[in-house]
Amino acid sequence: MPFLFLLFMIILAATLKSPVVKGFFGELGVRSALSRLDKEDFRVLHNITLSDGKKTTQIDHVVIGRTGIFVIETKNYKGWIFGSENSAKWTQTIYNSRRQFQNPIRQNYGHIKMLEHYFPGYKQPMVSIVSFSGNSVLKKVDVASSHIHVLHTASIVRAIRSYQETILSKPAIAAFTEHLEKANIKDPKLKKQHVQTIKETEHRKKRQFSANICPNCGSPLVSRIGKHGNFKGCSSFPTCRFTA
Repeated sequence: MPFLFLLFMIILAATLKSPVVKGFFGELGVRSALSRLDKEDFRVLHNITLSDGKKTTQIDHVVIGRTGIFVIETKNYKGWIFGSENSAKWTQTIYNSRRQFQNPIRQNYGHIKMLEHYFPGYKQPMVSIVSFSGNSVLKKVDVASSHIHVLHTASIVRAIRSYQETILSKPAIAAFTEHLEKANIKDPKLKKQHVQTIKETEHRKKRQFSANICPNCGSPLVSRIGKHGNFKGCSSFPTCRFTA
């Protein structure tokens, strides 16, 4: 019996550490936070998968309301988080361990471009929100754009409520929501294919970076010295602004 209990605890610990499970709990926290929004003024959609015929995009959360459209990317990371609006990679630091991950603002920008494809008549900037779990510390995150927010899950509703100007009427909110719900891809095979495509793209970019090739444009990478130390940048700068 003690052996079975120990085995169960090992499996449980491994499961809780998996990216899928972490992502699930992160999105669950955001869902809970968004449930506090006034249902008269806002409609909330979760886990939306869209395609423009060329590529497929999965969006964690979309809020359509009286004050505009809010696109939310969830990150359930621990440790200190460093990054800027225009950098290609952000850094997660836990004690002496450092790892880089894709700039979530750029990631969410791709989501917004997909939504613009579905809402060509919407002329206001869509608000980009990157939500980190409470286990993280946003140690140094530089964002200049007023319609981009990087924050903890507990601050999402406050950020959305900070927008006061009425942009969409109730009929428009209903029409936009219905359009998005109809466009949402629910086929599990297509969703699985989307996840596989993301993994293959990430692997390709890692191979290119290891070979000193820019993952964005294919130009050679060169070593540079900045105010924060050494880094690699694209040799095609300023045409391509990839850095890592």
